[in-house]
Amino acid sequence: MRNGWLALAATVLVVAVMTTDAAAAGKMVDSYCSPTGDYCTAIHKKADGTRIFEVRSFPKLFGEVNVCVTKRTRVCHSARLNKGPHIWFFHIRWQGNYPKEGFGRYKVRWVLPSGDALGKALYFRRVRPIA
Repeated sequence: MRNGWLALAATVLVVAVMTTDAAAAGKMVDSYCSPTGDYCTAIHKKADGTRIFEVRSFPKLFGEVNVCVTKRTRVCHSARLNKGPHIWFFHIRWQGNYPKEGFGRYKVRWVLPSGDALGKALYFRRVRPIA
């Protein structure tokens, strides 16, 4: 029973560390953390409207990841993990890297060079501004 509580506490700590500084820069739109807590993927929307796709990992599990965004078409860009003070990470902006295909729901998928998906797909919605 004690090991279960320790594992739960460790997972909560991992998620808190992985999301603290990104959350301060805007709002988290969607996120996923592996059951082991080794890595997390997230979509953030900054106050200026910029959308950021990120991966954070404690161990260096992989070197490069493709981030694929799909609405009508699927566009992928790759990024390498960078070493931060406590974690490995990368951020990639939606604006300037992926097409804006109108308003509605966009799917974001992190894919390893092997073709295997990293975690589950995440989503964000581009909404029409209120006039």
